[in-house]
Amino acid sequence: MRLTRFLRRALPAAFLSLALAAPVAAQTSDPSFRLNNRSGVTINEVYVSSANDNAWGPDRLGQDVLQPGQTLIIRLPQGQCINDLRVVFANGQAHERRRVDTCQITDYNMQ
Repeated sequence: MRLTRFLRRALPAAFLSLALAAPVAAQTSDPSFRLNNRSGVTINEVYVSSANDNAWGPDRLGQDVLQPGQTLIIRLPQGQCINDLRVVFANGQAHERRRVDTCQITDYNMQ
């Protein structure tokens, strides 16, 4: 009888504390992520810069390319969560996405 009473009081409080902790655990200040080339086209250039910058900065691939099926890890300064992305494919097409909260993602898939 005592155990049942204890469980009725303790379990709801335990579940509530887990529910309240979950959103905090999901947020991070690490903006680094994996860029996955899931398209059928080679990626020749990758640019990622803070949304506050007016310039794209250097090509993160340099002399390399990102073949279909390959992954590139993009390392960004801690806390730089809101970023602009630009990917240029071998066929000349470009993909741009502005104000991406990279602290909320671990992967960005190019398809």
